Amino acid sequence: MIKWELKKIIKEKSNIIALVLMIILFLQISFMKPMLETQNEYFNESKNEYFVDKRSKEVIANEKLKSKVDEISSLSKSISLDKQVSEMSKEKLKLDNGVKYQDVNFYKVLSHRMDFGLSIVIMTIIMVMISSNLYIEEQLSNVSSIILSSKSKDKVLYSKLVIAIFLPIVLYGIYIGGTSLITYIQYGQPLNGNLQAYRISDIAILIKNMTINQYVISKMITSTLMLIGISIVSLLCSFVSNNSVKSIGMSVGFIAIGKILTMFKLLPSTVLTLLSLGNYVDVMIGMSKISGFYNGTINILSKSFDISSLCIIGYVAIILVSILGNVYCIKKVLTK
Repeated sequence: MIKWELKKIIKEKSNIIALVLMIILFLQISFMKPMLETQNEYFNESKNEYFVDKRSKEVIANEKLKSKVDEISSLSKSISLDKQVSEMSKEKLKLDNGVKYQDVNFYKVLSHRMDFGLSIVIMTIIMVMISSNLYIEEQLSNVSSIILSSKSKDKVLYSKLVIAIFLPIVLYGIYIGGTSLITYIQYGQPLNGNLQAYRISDIAILIKNMTINQYVISKMITSTLMLIGISIVSLLCSFVSNNSVKSIGMSVGFIAIGKILTMFKLLPSTVLTLLSLGNYVDVMIGMSKISGFYNGTINILSKSFDISSLCIIGYVAIILVSILGNVYCIKKVLTK
């Protein structure tokens, strides 16, 4: 049944749009990169000119690293800020005192590219186009009645759920593979992934105590969880809709609902805090940083919880609830 679903997806006319988007996705990888640790460039508004630091890469990199270490060091000694931030700062310097710069260009660029806003938006569009039409096509072609009267109806419907779960994993996996290859060609092999992640971050003070490798993996996991959740909800929209426009519209509404709810100030402060940081829109376009970042804590039932971790748990909860929603729809609505 899964093979049949895959063949049907390949034959869909919308795949032309998906193919064009995939081409754009990989073309833009080569051009987007953050400011490297060995570079120092900015626009000087007072002089109305673009400044490029001509000093050696080693001097620039060590100066940047020293600035990060000094900032972290000052926080480690502070008693007026969040105690958790102070403890994190002490632990960072204990694990990696940043005495000397070491080449981290590969990881700096890779971590920037793997959850770059435009890339995630393009993959989201591709998934919504495919997943939100997984059952619509059967309805429009009047094949749904034949499927629902078949002895294999459960296999057919559940195969769609399997596709919706693994589609984002495969799509994002291809993107990460291509990104890693292009980054390797441009910046050489990955080096020093065992160093602390603050070395490749422009917000060094908020990075949790983790290695560069751990930080990169955490970003991959977060993006994957978001994409899986969107894909499964889009399938559910396909089951409960009767046309493509309605199904896609509901999927887009789901993606935007978290951002919209942040405008309702009457909601509990705890809920607003989680929504403002973890809503899909802000995380996808890079306005919110939760992967590997410390964003404070909130108290729930007299217990303190890390906000970033709660947001990621929320993504997992969305996946589980949406899977159950699809199962319920298959068992109780479509095949009743």
